[in-house]
Amino acid sequence: MDEKRRPQNGDTVLLDMSGLYEWGHAYLHPSRIITDDGLTLEDDLLEDVAVVGVVTHEVTVIHEQDGSPI
Repeated sequence: MDEKRRPQNGDTVLLDMSGLYEWGHAYLHPSRIITDDGLTLEDDLLEDVAVVGVVTHEVTVIHEQDGSPI
């Protein structure tokens, strides 16, 4: 998570929505954020949203359902 970097088009970001944290994707033109739940935030809805930081790396689990590594 990079707290100082400004989001670029399509970046995954961590959002603070009035004390509730949620993941989303930032889009600049037109200015909007789409949350992982599919909610589109634009115009007046962005007033109560703060970008905490831009995701720089993701960790992915790569093992089978039974717990054995691949």
